[in-house]
Amino acid sequence: MLKPLFAALILLISISAQSQNISLKGVVHSGKYKTPIPSAAVFIEGSRIGILTNSVGEFFISVPDSLIKSNIVVSSKGYFTMSMPIELISAPSIDIYLEEDYSYVEKNNKALGFLNKAVTFVMNDWVPLGNKETNKFDFGRLQTIPTYNPIEGVRLRGGIASNSRLNPHFFIKGYVAYGFKDEKLKYRGEAIYSFNKKAYHDGEYLKNNISLIYENDIFSPGEIHPRAMNDLLLVTYRRSDNETTYRNYAELNYEKEYKTGFRHATWFRKSRLIPQGELQFKNIIAGESNFERQINNTEIGVSATWTSKESYIQEKRKKIPTSLTNPLVYLSHSVGLKDFMGGDTYYHRTELSLQKRFPIADIARLDMVAEYVKIWNSVPFPLLAYPNQRHRLNIENNAFFLTRSIEFPTDQQATLRGVFVGENLLFSKSPILNALGFRELISFRATYGSLSKKNNPQFNESLFALPIVSHQYEKGVPYIEGTIGITNILGLLRLEYVHRFTYRKYPDALLGAIRLDIII
Repeated sequence: MLKPLFAALILLISISAQSQNISLKGVVHSGKYKTPIPSAAVFIEGSRIGILTNSVGEFFISVPDSLIKSNIVVSSKGYFTMSMPIELISAPSIDIYLEEDYSYVEKNNKALGFLNKAVTFVMNDWVPLGNKETNKFDFGRLQTIPTYNPIEGVRLRGGIASNSRLNPHFFIKGYVAYGFKDEKLKYRGEAIYSFNKKAYHDGEYLKNNISLIYENDIFSPGEIHPRAMNDLLLVTYRRSDNETTYRNYAELNYEKEYKTGFRHATWFRKSRLIPQGELQFKNIIAGESNFERQINNTEIGVSATWTSKESYIQEKRKKIPTSLTNPLVYLSHSVGLKDFMGGDTYYHRTELSLQKRFPIADIARLDMVAEYVKIWNSVPFPLLAYPNQRHRLNIENNAFFLTRSIEFPTDQQATLRGVFVGENLLFSKSPILNALGFRELISFRATYGSLSKKNNPQFNESLFALPIVSHQYEKGVPYIEGTIGITNILGLLRLEYVHRFTYRKYPDALLGAIRLDIII
């Protein structure tokens, strides 16, 4: 009985020894940009053995030695397919570079000729200073050079950013801006050290960066998130007339991304807010008004973001997410430090954001974003939560268009945004409209919150008085607005009508508007 089992075991060991596998691993790159290509197909010709590259272009294949005479084939949309004999591969890890298929690019362009070149030029947003093959600095952002807002009037801005030709680990960038109405100079400077070697710029995936920033610019507490880039386009601060501050801050931060789709950031920031125009930091105690010239704030914070199978196509400074249909979770917590380096206020602020893109067959998509903000302590009104204080993450996180920037101050707030875009509906059936990129657009935005007694100046006289344009939510009544229009015009613009459904009786309420904006 033991002899047959022993013989079978010897046979299996013999077969295993004769059937050794060859391990092939490497990274697939863009030949033009030298950046990794995620989700590229890597397979063995004439077999069922294959795999897709991961988020940073890596692959690993185990190949039976019986296929040693076969070719390894690498393919990705928009690139020429490459193949090479396996027996010629001798390195333990190989780098594969795919060349762009320009016929595919031309075939899939939505606009034609000179118009398409102009749109591409603007969307690329940066131009090389000098020879594009050897330059060490780029000029931009093109989309923010001429803008207009009620505070500065016409605003001109120009910036530079170094690339990896100067140093693949150390980067510098910044801008200078000038408003012809307020006649003030604004600026930002940033120094970044990347622990990972970069192909071109510091923002490439995977990030492992430490940064030092100093900025002096205008800032609307209710129109952009305190940590968002001051990069609003075209008509900036649309609803912040006399509700904006001058802000300067210094910040040290660290950000790291992982192949698992997890990333985290930590920061330390010292900032100062100075009211502008008719905005006032005013205490009303015992019938007397005391005006403060500024708010000093010292803050530490940490944030974490997760999305499954996160990946990007990276073309110089363009970073295009390819994992938009995967759910994304963002969580952050920041702490204000009172009496430390001049900080005026102690507080805790917690934020949670969830987002998901839902494909609707092959005809449309629905982007959904839900957010919640909680401020746990008593703070001056510029540090409260407002509907537009949100981070732009992967999918289209649209602002509220018809509210004044500080119309609804809260210390507890929930927000829901939804955007429907037709991918293969009526406009795509018209050759002309399809060539121009037209797509149907419907969106809605709703927000609701509350202001507790500890943050209401009517009950807490130590706080600044709320601006006259600020209102509180009626119990159980959210603010709601919606739009209908056209997006992706020339791959650059969206045109829509925006309608306000609730809180329409306020004297200063904007009930509806036509708006044109750049897709960012």
